[in-house]
Amino acid sequence: MTAAAPEVPPGLVTQLAEGGRLVIPVGDRVGQELLVVTSRGRGTRQRSLGGCRFVPLIGDEAFSA
Repeated sequence: MTAAAPEVPPGLVTQLAEGGRLVIPVGDRVGQELLVVTSRGRGTRQRSLGGCRFVPLIGDEAFSA
């Protein structure tokens, strides 16, 4: 993901294959945490890679205007 989201978008997580990974910056408009979300069976695992700053994501599962 190349833009920050306020939370991990469920629509992207459902697209992950078993063992698939989503690397996404999650947080507010000022600063985020870079997360690795890995699909595991019927759930997911998240781990943090640390702080970061990206431009905000726009769209349905993004920041409100």
